[in-house]
Amino acid sequence: MSFFQTLTISKNSDQDKKQALWKYEISDEDLDRLISTLKYGKIYNIDPKDVCLYYAVWWKRKYNGGIPSKQEIFESIGGNLKYNLTKEEFFKLAKIGARQLGVKWIKKQNTLYFKTLLLQGGLPLKHIAENKGVYKVFLEAVLEEQPESIEDFIFKNHIIDLLPKSSQNDTIYENCFEIVRSILNDDGAYDSLFESEESLKEISTALKIKRKSLVKKKRQSKPKNYWLLSFKNDTPKITLRLGFADSYSKEALSDILRFEPTDRNYQFFMDDNLICVFRKMANGKYKTDWYSNQNEERDVLEGIPYTYVVGNELKTELPEFIQTIPNLDEPSLWSRFNDNEWRLVKGYTVSNKDAAILYPNTWKCFLPATNISIYDKILSWVSFEGEVEIQSENEENTYISGVDSFDWIIESKRPSWMLKSNLTVTQGLPKILLYDDSGYDINNSRFTTFIKRHNSKEQWESLSRIKNISKGCYDLKIEKDGVIAHDTFFNIGNLKARFLEQTIDTAVVDFTNNDFYEMKLSETDLVEIEQTENRYSLKVNKEKLKIPSIIKGSFGLSNKKKLFFDMRSPFQGMAITDSDGGIIDENQPLSLANLYGLRILSTPKRETLLKLKNSLKPDVKITKEIKDSTQPLIAYKDEIVRLLYLADVMNHENTVTLELSEGSYRRTYRISGFSHTLDVSNQLEYRVDVFNSSDKLELYAVALNCNSEKITPISLTKIESGYEIPTSIESNELIVFSSKIDGKQLMPRFVRTTEFYSGIDKAERIEKYHTNLSSAGFSDEIWKEVLSYFKICIDFDIPFSTFDQLRAISRSSNVASRAFLYLGINHHDPNEYIQNVIPEMEKDLGFCFHWISKIDWGNAIEEVNELTGNNYYNHILELLSSYLSLNGQTKLFKFISGAKIETNSISQRDILDLRQQLGERVLKELPYHSPKINSTYSVQIEQHKAVKVLLRSPIAVAESINNIENENPIWGGDDFRDVIRRNIQYSQYLKPDFYNSIILHVLNRN
Repeated sequence: MSFFQTLTISKNSDQDKKQALWKYEISDEDLDRLISTLKYGKIYNIDPKDVCLYYAVWWKRKYNGGIPSKQEIFESIGGNLKYNLTKEEFFKLAKIGARQLGVKWIKKQNTLYFKTLLLQGGLPLKHIAENKGVYKVFLEAVLEEQPESIEDFIFKNHIIDLLPKSSQNDTIYENCFEIVRSILNDDGAYDSLFESEESLKEISTALKIKRKSLVKKKRQSKPKNYWLLSFKNDTPKITLRLGFADSYSKEALSDILRFEPTDRNYQFFMDDNLICVFRKMANGKYKTDWYSNQNEERDVLEGIPYTYVVGNELKTELPEFIQTIPNLDEPSLWSRFNDNEWRLVKGYTVSNKDAAILYPNTWKCFLPATNISIYDKILSWVSFEGEVEIQSENEENTYISGVDSFDWIIESKRPSWMLKSNLTVTQGLPKILLYDDSGYDINNSRFTTFIKRHNSKEQWESLSRIKNISKGCYDLKIEKDGVIAHDTFFNIGNLKARFLEQTIDTAVVDFTNNDFYEMKLSETDLVEIEQTENRYSLKVNKEKLKIPSIIKGSFGLSNKKKLFFDMRSPFQGMAITDSDGGIIDENQPLSLANLYGLRILSTPKRETLLKLKNSLKPDVKITKEIKDSTQPLIAYKDEIVRLLYLADVMNHENTVTLELSEGSYRRTYRISGFSHTLDVSNQLEYRVDVFNSSDKLELYAVALNCNSEKITPISLTKIESGYEIPTSIESNELIVFSSKIDGKQLMPRFVRTTEFYSGIDKAERIEKYHTNLSSAGFSDEIWKEVLSYFKICIDFDIPFSTFDQLRAISRSSNVASRAFLYLGINHHDPNEYIQNVIPEMEKDLGFCFHWISKIDWGNAIEEVNELTGNNYYNHILELLSSYLSLNGQTKLFKFISGAKIETNSISQRDILDLRQQLGERVLKELPYHSPKINSTYSVQIEQHKAVKVLLRSPIAVAESINNIENENPIWGGDDFRDVIRRNIQYSQYLKPDFYNSIILHVLNRN
């Protein structure tokens, strides 16, 4: 028995209950036993949960300053461990243990595994206790900022400098941010931890007293992204960090995007890679859901990243989102971020005392410098405090640290054909915006701006006195309260690009208004280019089978600083390409895992249609018009997932057919839900393998037909011939699945380790579970099984339909209502439950919770309220209210609550408008089968048979809500009834407002 198992038994704790690891009370004797268990362990006999727990305990009990590392944690155990495992193997075990315990990973641009493991320990009690006074002052200062993300305070030196140097690191900042947010929200999340140490009670008390005196701080949001130069492992590298908050108000998101958000979701892309999605929550705020798991290191020679958002299929570019990029050909100023990372600062001054300059060797400094190699360039690096000068043959720059500074934006006017550039582009005089340390706009009357030609001996000229400027590169000087900042921009004037010919492998581009400036487009091994004056003929090398996503170019005068840019690919034609421009063959297998980086190309001035349907159940079709010449395929992930759920997700033949069409020309692809499938040919020998793949996945097994206490994911051991199933699992019938790593994931599969199979027909089994759920109480075993499997699905991101117990909850209004509330009160995050979990469950299981009858909602609320001892009544109602609000059904909540609702009737005009909005193409593709209804409720269905499914579906839902008996209800039934339910869901997806209007129309007539 592992240490973690003995710990939960001795503490009488439920090891499957999802809670932060710091909440487990571990004595000094417990810690000694844990270390003793790990000291002599080997990779095959160490419980991963023990390793995960040690990471958390190390942070809580042993950390005492400095940047924490895997090596330090690994070496702190001692014994024979270093001979039996490597630090990376130990770290991998910790991650496996975290997944088994249902730990939710912190996600930003990357999944922050190491930081998550540490912060499971809560507060570094030893370190805080030994620096109590410092932390008290620091936390009070952070509390005054009322931060919404760590970026709101980590660049404010008067705050950060309150910490000892050894504590100035990302993990400490994140930890303190969580403490302060808990205090501001008054949720008591860390109260017990502060109370556990006598010396820390004073900090908690002081913070709570200070909170009461705070006045709500209004903050103007602006993009918080920054470049970091890291010297970790003695290898310099530059990364881009995006400082998005966990959530934004509508006003704050408007500040970030620079337009007013009106849609429910906005996908944020950087260089055609989906980074995150801003999803509107029931409270009106937008939640940030991170998607990207890509390495954040970036080649700065590629220019400023291209950023945009997609909302309601409309693409909006964000040219000012990332304003600057390290220029390795010129000196740049950097501010210390932590012990081995520095942040790029615009201009010549910085408020931080510790600063440094990175500069080419054509410049000289009187201070001793270090040579570093980065991107195949040898540069000089000098750190300083105060003031320092560097000189080149023609210039002299002075940099000052420890003084007031400000941030600014040069408004970009980059034309649509230019995706990226090394400098900010203007088309005439620049517009300058200044921000103070709190992110507020500074009125232009409080600063002055000057420009001159780049590196010229001209006099600075006030921007306010200039009417127009010629093309070329300019230096900008900004003066405010005695502080001077410098920047550079490039004016292209009225330079135009016309695409005269565009096919999949040839293009002709004509540039006008060059004004004797040299335009150059660069040939590569993919593209040949011929130039005739200002006209360029481009031809793809067909042997390479690749379409370049960009064409690199430059614009400027010889011997002057030029603008280097990426031109949007001029090659247009119907195809799907990968991130390298390779054309995807129609027979190439695609999965949700490898959609990242794929782009849909279309032909200009031709209607390019994207048609999606399930290969096994093609009745429901989703058609989209590709409006942009290139579109990331990942933008349609939600639609693809929706269609995959129409058929059994555990059927390897279940795929989505993707058809691109332009007139009669078509290309067809197939997309599966999982990247890998399981080979069970040796299951009777307790061995399985990943089919036809050398990828190493983390495989797990969970027992079926067993007591709920035994329902826990068990890690499978990788051996030479596959994966070994532990013989200790107390069931011969299992589900084997994997965690999702870099998008790769195994399709869950049923496995049995004996010839004897005790199972019954699937439909009969699901109906049996449903009957048991109907008659059982929440304390009975069947509901505990449902909760256990539900948690596994969430923790490992596998379909809910993997387990028949969860499929059974969709069979009736009664069971569905009880499941919604029971699972909701047992989920750790109500917002996530409503925002993500419920919509995914509805798509997967093929029903919607808003179909539940008013009577069943009332009974379920009463039952769950009794279960919780009347302590969560408001929370229960809030779950239901938030869910319906998210679906635009606030009036439905009033109806369920017993209030009278008023709504407009559905008229002939409403239906005619619906048909016109859909268009002929969509009308022809509507599913044929629709639900049976008892009455039309004066909705003119017979006159509009073309949209019959869109009219009958919400009527059937309203009858279900009203508990009107029907010989063919929308609940339960056979496979055909499942088709009906999916068609009802499609009706809501296609026109949600119209769907809701008919529901209210019917309810108002009863």
